[in-house]
Amino acid sequence: MITLGHLTLTAIAIILTSHLPLVPTTTTNSSGPPQAHTLNGTYTGLHLPFFSQDLFLGIPYAQSTADTNRFRPPQSLNTSWSGSHSATTYSPACPDHAPPSPIDNDTLHGMSEDCLSINIVRASGEQKPLPVVLWIHGGSYQFGTSGLPRYNLSFIVQRSVEMGKPILAASINYRKSSWGLLFSQEIMGSGNTNLALRDMIKALEWVQENIAGFGGDPGRVTIWGESSGSFAVGQLVVAYGGRLGGPASAPGKGDGKGKEKGKGKGTGKPLFHATIQESGSATTAWYNGTERYQPIYDLLVQRANCSEAIDTLACLRTIPYPDLYPLMSPYTLITDGGPGFYPIIDGDLLPAFPSFLLAQGRFASDIPHLLGTNSDEGTDNAPRWGISTDEQIFALVRNQSGFNFPESTVQQILDLYPDDPAKGIPLDTGNTTFQETSKRGKQYKRAAAILGDVFYHSPRLFDARHYSFYHGSSPNSTFVYRFNTRPWLSQVNLQYQGLLAATNEVNVTCEPQAAGSFGKGETRCGALAPAADGVTHATELAFVFQHPEFLGPWKGYWGLSDVMTEFWLNFVSDGTPNGDQNRDRKEVVVWPAYGSGDGEEGVDLVLQTEEQGGLVVERDTWRLEGRELLGRWARRRNV
Repeated sequence: MITLGHLTLTAIAIILTSHLPLVPTTTTNSSGPPQAHTLNGTYTGLHLPFFSQDLFLGIPYAQSTADTNRFRPPQSLNTSWSGSHSATTYSPACPDHAPPSPIDNDTLHGMSEDCLSINIVRASGEQKPLPVVLWIHGGSYQFGTSGLPRYNLSFIVQRSVEMGKPILAASINYRKSSWGLLFSQEIMGSGNTNLALRDMIKALEWVQENIAGFGGDPGRVTIWGESSGSFAVGQLVVAYGGRLGGPASAPGKGDGKGKEKGKGKGTGKPLFHATIQESGSATTAWYNGTERYQPIYDLLVQRANCSEAIDTLACLRTIPYPDLYPLMSPYTLITDGGPGFYPIIDGDLLPAFPSFLLAQGRFASDIPHLLGTNSDEGTDNAPRWGISTDEQIFALVRNQSGFNFPESTVQQILDLYPDDPAKGIPLDTGNTTFQETSKRGKQYKRAAAILGDVFYHSPRLFDARHYSFYHGSSPNSTFVYRFNTRPWLSQVNLQYQGLLAATNEVNVTCEPQAAGSFGKGETRCGALAPAADGVTHATELAFVFQHPEFLGPWKGYWGLSDVMTEFWLNFVSDGTPNGDQNRDRKEVVVWPAYGSGDGEEGVDLVLQTEEQGGLVVERDTWRLEGRELLGRWARRRNV
C-alpha cells in the first residue's frame, strides 16, 4: 500500500496541487517519458511510477485568446512542428477575479489569456482504446480552473484500474466571467456570444480529432461537470442537439432575450455520448439579455476609453492585458448586486431557452444521462443572518432569488413552503433553527429549502423527466441520485471558512485514514461539517474524486466513495451505473433508471453511508408541489 507520506515532495506537489493527466499508446515506460501524437505534433508527458500513470498537462486545444482573438470564438491551432513539445506542467488559468483562497487558488499555475488547454490522465500500459470522461469545472461561471487540487483525476483513474475498467480522464480550461461571457448588442451583432461554451465545444472537437493518439476512444466520450460545469453540460446537451457543427438551417440571430430565430438540430459527428451532471441544470433561469448586460458593457467601454471608437470591441482588443484586467472585474462592473456573467440565448448556439428545447425534445436525447443534486443545496444560497420574519423571506424570494417573481407567485411559493423548521433544510434536523449555535435567522431553513429548489432541485426534476421521456434509442438510460452525506472538512477548509473559532459548530479531531488505496494510515485533521450547512452544494465532489485530503479518514466515507466511484465509472464505461451485470455485485444496490418505477413519478437513488441506512431507492416526490410550481414558472421567464 502506497501512502502519501512515502512520496517525494515533488510527487506530493504534483498530486495535491494539480489535476493529473494521461498516457499515449506509442511509447512504453521503459523507453523513456510517454509521448503522444496529435494532428499538430508530438507531446512528451510525465510518468508517475507510484500511480503507474502517464500524464499530459497543459496541451493547447486552441490558440491564445489574447489580442485580436480576445472576445472571439476559439481559433483552431494553426501550427505544426517536428520533434516534441513538453506537456509536463499545467497551463495558466483563464483570467478571473476570484477572491484569494488557500483551497481553490486559481492563480496556482498562473493566469493568462493563453489558457485554453486540456489535461489528460490514464493508466500506463493499456492497449485497447479507453472510454473518455472529460471534466468541466464549476465556479458559478465566474471562477475556477482545471488544475485545482480538488479536481485531481489520478485517484479516480486509479479506481477504474482497480475495478478492471480503466478509463482515460481529461479536464479543460475555458474562459469565464466577463472574459468568456461578456454580452451586448455589439457582441451579438458580431457573433461573439457564449464564448465559454464555444471553448468547450472546441475542446470536444480537439478530443474527437486527437484523443486516439493518447489511447482514448473518440466514440465513447462522457462529459461531466459540477455546478456551473453541470449547467454547461446541460447547455451542451441542447446546443445544436449536442452535435458538431451548426444548426441544420441558417442560424439567424436571436435577440438575447430567448426569442428564437434559428431552428434545427446540429448536424455532423457527435461530440459526446453520455453526460454526468452534478448539481446544475441548463433550465435554471439564469438567462439575461441586453437589457441587463448592455449597461455593463457600456461601463467597461467607458472605463477603457473606447466610447468614441467606431468598433468598441476592436478597441477593447487593443488594450494590453495588464491594463484591461482590473477593468474587467465583475466586482466593479456589476454595481447593482445582481447576478454575474452567464450564457445567453443567442439564437445560434442556444437557439431558445433550454426548458423549451427540452420540452420539444430538441436535445441530445438518444444518449444516457446521470444527474442529481445534494439534499441541502440551498444552504449555500440562503442568507445566514437576517431572515426571521415573513416580511423578510417575502422580500428575499421576490427580489433576490433571480427569478423576479411577481408578488402573487411569491405568495404561492410561501404557501407551499410553510414556516415549519421541520420541513426546511438541512433535512432531518427537526425543529431546530440554528439561531443559537450558528446565529442563523429564524426562517433560515425555510429560505434554504426555497432557494435550493429554485436553483437546483426543480430544474433537476424538469431535466430528469424530459431526459427520461425523450429517450430516443436508449430507453431506461436516465439515472438520478440524491446525495445525502454531510462532508468531512479538512483543517484547511475549517480555517478558510472561519469555523475553527466557532467551537459550537465543529469538533476537530485528528485520526488515521481508515481505508483507501492511497493515504491509508496517514493522519487527517478535520471535522464533520456544521449541521446548519448540512449536505450542501459541492459536498459530493470529495466522494467521486476520492482525494484523501478532501474525503477524510472515516471508513464509512471511504465505503460510500467506493460505491459512488464504481457507479460513475461503470457509467463512463458502459452507459449504465450498474455496469456488467455478470460481475459479482454482492451488497451493491442496483440503481434503477429514473422512469423504470411502477408509477408515474420517477425514482432516484439516495447516496449515503451505511451508518445512515445505506443506499435507498425513493420516489422523486419530495417537495413535489413546490418544485413543480417553480418549474412551470421558470419555463416562461428569464431573470
